[in-house]
Amino acid sequence: MKIDPLLINIDGHKEFLLGNEAIVRAALESEVAFASGYPGTPSSEITDSFARIADTFGLHFEYSVNEKISLETAFAASLSGARAICAMKHLGLMYAGDPLSTIPYIGVKAGLVIVSAGDPSCRTSPNEQDQRHLGPMLHLPVLDPRSPREAYEMTSFAFELSEQSRLPVLIRITTRVCHTRGVINYGRLSKPKVKGFEKDPKRLVPIPSNARNLRVEIEDRLKIAGRLMAESPFHYIHGNGKLGILASGSPASICTDIINDRQL
Repeated sequence: MKIDPLLINIDGHKEFLLGNEAIVRAALESEVAFASGYPGTPSSEITDSFARIADTFGLHFEYSVNEKISLETAFAASLSGARAICAMKHLGLMYAGDPLSTIPYIGVKAGLVIVSAGDPSCRTSPNEQDQRHLGPMLHLPVLDPRSPREAYEMTSFAFELSEQSRLPVLIRITTRVCHTRGVINYGRLSKPKVKGFEKDPKRLVPIPSNARNLRVEIEDRLKIAGRLMAESPFHYIHGNGKLGILASGSPASICTDIINDRQL
């Protein structure tokens, strides 16, 4: 029986994956126990891949009726001690804005990763949105991968970042990275683990009196997230000269190619 390429459990094995598939593989290696999403290009391969392999791998997956429900169920899984991931396109993140605004106050238990695929140039969408602005607005870390390989590495990092800061982490991938293929060096698969739910009404019920206290905690958790992101391996310098270009995501890859070409 042929093994799905995303389920090959050989350390160091190489596969030529889409950026979206690389995210799924990294989540599987990170002991993800729950996945959900509302499909929409350019994010569709994430939910489609989870749907295909969920039963074989032993995680719970569901196509949600909308993006808000997708995020809420993933958050519920996180509060139950299960690492969780949900996926949608950029339009859907606005629809999920209600729970997204409050989750950082309550805080996560197990890692919670939100993948929102943006579509610069409106390749398959009626508008553009830059979800990165939601980071400072809603108090959550944002990661912007530049390649399938970095999407894979950032997803693994995102689960650790989420648990240490107790904040949800937004991975803002874009069309060029979602649908570009790259070589991914596999790690070992890890079976899902669920730690269980613990009651904590003062944290889990954000009525105004509780929410005010929870809001004060966010600054310290953001400092933890900032330190971890500053210490991460996702900062590169290419070339040398008096002028520099700061870039992330697919523009960073394009800038690197241009700089390298000029140096030839």
